[in-house]
Amino acid sequence: MDDSGTIGRHAVQPETAASSYGPETHEVLEQRVRQRTARLSELNELLKREITERRNIEAALQDSHERLRHLSIHLQKIREEERTTLSRELHDEFGQALTGMKLDVSWIKRRLPENEGVILERLNSVLAALDRTIITVQQMSARLRPVALDDFGLRDAVELAVRDLTKRTNILCRIISEPYKIGLNDTISTGAFRILQESLTNVVRHSRAQDVTISLKKKKGIFTMEISDNGKGITKKELVDPRSIGLTGMHERAHAMGGTLTIMGVRGKGTTVTLTVPLRPVSASHKEG
Repeated sequence: MDDSGTIGRHAVQPETAASSYGPETHEVLEQRVRQRTARLSELNELLKREITERRNIEAALQDSHERLRHLSIHLQKIREEERTTLSRELHDEFGQALTGMKLDVSWIKRRLPENEGVILERLNSVLAALDRTIITVQQMSARLRPVALDDFGLRDAVELAVRDLTKRTNILCRIISEPYKIGLNDTISTGAFRILQESLTNVVRHSRAQDVTISLKKKKGIFTMEISDNGKGITKKELVDPRSIGLTGMHERAHAMGGTLTIMGVRGKGTTVTLTVPLRPVSASHKEG
């Protein structure tokens, strides 16, 4: 502003809104909005299709997983039936044949003169070999399918497995059973026993444990089996290792029984395997003890 109070000729005049945004600019903005809206609609449709495809893939994977699980259960059932058949054949056919051979050799031995020292020595050697073979057949039969599991139940089958373990290793085993005799159906007894066998195998092979406690409990319609050792403790890496077929089989057996299996390891203190199975009500003719 000069001395006369008027605005100088070089002052900038403010522009109006109309001069800044003309009809052409407004049309350009609307076109951009329409393009972006169309692009967002396309992206939205693509996203919907992708979500649908992912859901279909997840459903297919779930269906495939269930089919594989049912196949696994079916194969386990067939394998168990084959084990039972083979165990009985070993126990009955081979056991009886070997016992018959032993009786025949003993009969021949009794009828030989005492001065046939060389022959008697050979017969004694044959009798000793037959005794060892009979024991081996009995052990093989028991490992395939313990007779006690069918005749007496899980508690006695576990005791036989523990005796076999203590004979082969220096591991001390204890069994706690509440109640002492636990009556279970064949599916649960067999599944629990196979999980026990795999657990004890892992103890011997990997744990470096010297002490194992096996707890069997049946209370308020729930069966629980816990196997604890004082070994080095299983690691998280070992638990998720896809090559751990034995662990996978244990989980599948638990699922087949309608139960759950948890495996927890503490470094330097040991590993605990816990099987929990809800027991279904059974008819009076098949009542569980």
